[in-house]
This record gives sequence, structure tokens and C-alpha cells, in this order.
Amino acid sequence: IITATILSFGLIISAALISNAIYNSDRSQSRITVKGVAEKRVKADKAIINIIFSTSNTKLEDAQSNIAGKEKAVLDILKSLELKENEYQINNVKVQPKFSERQQERETKILSYDVMQSIAVIPKNIEKSDEIYQKLQELKITFNNIEIIKPEYYIISIEKYKKDLLISATENAEMRAIEMLKVNKNEIGRLENMTQGQFEVLPDKEDTKHVNDDELNQMYKKLRSVVTVTYLIKY
Repeated sequence: IITATILSFGLIISAALISNAIYNSDRSQSRITVKGVAEKRVKADKAIINIIFSTSNTKLEDAQSNIAGKEKAVLDILKSLELKENEYQINNVKVQPKFSERQQERETKILSYDVMQSIAVIPKNIEKSDEIYQKLQELKITFNNIEIIKPEYYIISIEKYKKDLLISATENAEMRAIEMLKVNKNEIGRLENMTQGQFEVLPDKEDTKHVNDDELNQMYKKLRSVVTVTYLIKY
């Protein structure tokens, strides 16, 4: 009986030691994975307003004259708004002849000419973009086949924001991990892994005047960076 009791007690102790060893091993490998998010509202540093005008005529000279008249009208407005020559770009005139498709005709015949030209306005002061766009709309009263595209805004210096947002998102992930582990009075250990997630340019919701515009047509934009971070847990 004594021997059996000793053996039984020894098995209990061994089981307890093994169980404790497994528990400690599991705890030493415990990790926590969290997502960190950082956002920043940023003003665009480039604006583009594209003006596209076209015409069609059986005579190339008349079509070119029509385009020249529209070009002059656009430039007159830009000059009235005191834009410098380096704030707009006049693109080359494109000419597309339309040919006869009658197979019985021995010679190819040009029926008419489609002529198109575009001007890109790139104001140094992007705050004037709406004013320029509205003023150019007046051309539609005088001319047909002219399109003024809403100002499009871009963040050319976006790379400088990416680094700062990545740091902020990582700090946010660390803060979240610390708060989550406080519940069980644990702490974060070393950073084991970090994955940079999606970097997004999102529409701005603060500018009520343009809140319904597409992100491309908004002067202000929201930049968002997400990271996934894994920490070891300290007990």
C-alpha cells in the first residue's frame, strides 16, 4: 500500500510538472496581433482643368478655323483671370479624316474631317480652380462641342505623408495592444512582425461645399494607412 501510494504520488507530481512545463511553453510563445490605423486630412498641391473642343467639317480649313476661334476664346478668358503662360498647356491639334466606305468606288474619298484640340489649365494657386472652372463655363453659351472638365486635384508630394502615417499607424497598433493586455495585467514584449496594409486616398467629408464630389474632384483628401503588428506577450 505504501509503495502504491508513493508511486501514485510520484505520478501526480510528474503530471503536474509536465503540465506546468507545457503551460509555461505556451505562455512564452503567446502573441497578440493588432491593427493600427492613422489618418490625415491633406490639401492637394496640384489642380488640372481640362478643356476639350472639337468640330467636324467637309473642309479642313474651315474646321481648323473653328478650332482656332475656340482656342482664342479660351486663352482670352485665361488671360482675363491673370493666368501666366506657364499655367496652361496648349496641346497639338488632332485631325481625323473620315473616308468613304463604298467598296465600288475605286478611289478612297475623304468625306469630312474631325478636328480636336485640348488645353490643360494648371494654376499655381489651386484655390482659384473653382473660379477658373466657372468662368470657362461661359464658353458653352457661344460655342458647341466644347467640354470643360471639373477641376481634378492631386497630391504630388504624397510620399512624404506615407512615411509619417506609417509611423503613426504603428504607434496606434502598440497603444491598442497595450490597452488590450491591461485587462489581464500583461505587457507587450518585442515586436515580432509588422505588415504594412493598404494605403488609401479617401474622399473628404469635412468640406461641405464639395462633400458629394468624387475624391478626384476634391481639393482636400483623407489619407489612411493601416498596419498589422504582432507582439510577443510578457507575463
